[in-house]
Amino acid sequence: MNIIELFENAGIYKANIQSFSAEDIDKARRQFEIERSGNTNVQPDLGSNLVLAIENYANQLLFISNNRILYNFFSKKNYSRNRFITDHPISSSKEDVRVFIDKFLSKDLDAILEYYISNNRFDNIDDLFEVKEYLPESSLDKLSNKVSEKLDYAIQTVNGNLQPSAISETVEFLKYRSFYVLVSHFRSAEKDEKIRAVYNKVYNLHSNSVVRHELLNPMISSLVNYNAVDSDLNNLFRKNKNQLDAAQERVNNASSSSGFSGWSIVVIIIVIIRVILLIARLGRA
Repeated sequence: MNIIELFENAGIYKANIQSFSAEDIDKARRQFEIERSGNTNVQPDLGSNLVLAIENYANQLLFISNNRILYNFFSKKNYSRNRFITDHPISSSKEDVRVFIDKFLSKDLDAILEYYISNNRFDNIDDLFEVKEYLPESSLDKLSNKVSEKLDYAIQTVNGNLQPSAISETVEFLKYRSFYVLVSHFRSAEKDEKIRAVYNKVYNLHSNSVVRHELLNPMISSLVNYNAVDSDLNNLFRKNKNQLDAAQERVNNASSSSGFSGWSIVVIIIVIIRVILLIARLGRA
């Protein structure tokens, strides 16, 4: 648990809040005792840290409590935008918010990001990057390293022995658009080489039709979302995507033509049957 979760559970937030009171400090202390009595994993300094934030870093705490992305991320809630509409917006410098997060929330930030990347929940990380300017540089560096490790893992895993049945358990993330969006946030010549290496290894398995359909083709569709430093790499991925789309369109057109012919035959048969039945009824008359 972090101080924003404690802040949330203590019920300190209220609409258009601009400052904190002695009552808010009492709420924080009481809620800390409640949380500690029911959870032995609660850090012993959690309550005192929230009180410290209220007393000495009120503006930064107020800013986070009024920022939808930051507050939802650290409180582990999913409040709508309406919850954060205020008549009195709180302003704070980017540097002050970064220092605040680094002091009180960096361990939780790093742990949550590691959980998301380990579980391929890249969309959640991408949402946080809308407020990237408020995140500590040290946490961003750790995340960049985790992204590199993810690519290294893919390079090591994809080989001639890769079984199609193992894709979902190993390198499923290579199919996700959101993964390449995340890598783009840390674009570099080194990341380009890792992306190129993993693409080449997957492409080398294209003769396996199952791997081609289950991994290579979805990967090609998603790779256009990677913003490479090397423009030639971007051009390659765009060219591959265009070729894949064109091939899929040809298949769809062929299927449509085939389907129309089959339907035409069914219609003709129905018409013939109706004519036969009509002739039979006229004959009986």
